[in-house]
Amino acid sequence: MSEGEAPCQGGKRFPWSLRDVLASEEIWMCASCYTCIDRCPRDVDFTYVSLALRNLAAREGFIPDALRMMGNTILQTGLVYKMPASRLKAREKHGLPPLPSTDVEQVRELLEAVGFPALLTKKAEG
Repeated sequence: MSEGEAPCQGGKRFPWSLRDVLASEEIWMCASCYTCIDRCPRDVDFTYVSLALRNLAAREGFIPDALRMMGNTILQTGLVYKMPASRLKAREKHGLPPLPSTDVEQVRELLEAVGFPALLTKKAEG
């Protein structure tokens, strides 16, 4: 251990590099429920720190595969989850109203305008 580093759980050393932080799975675990903000005696807005770290990570290509898949589903369907035909038939069978339609082209155009598809295809270097 070099000077200035302290041992941490899991064998990691602190301080980590920014790359280590952005590549970590931990930054994606925040549920954005704001409970940490409500409870923090120092009024640290950690939810916003977490969101900023995720944005930086995504720009550098550090996006978990599951979230990449969700993003691609949004581009294809306009929704996070592709509704199976069996679910739609079951709704009809039970007399439930059809689900609202989604303008996939409008969603795709909006996401393309902000560079979302390119973000999904970017992979972290190294």
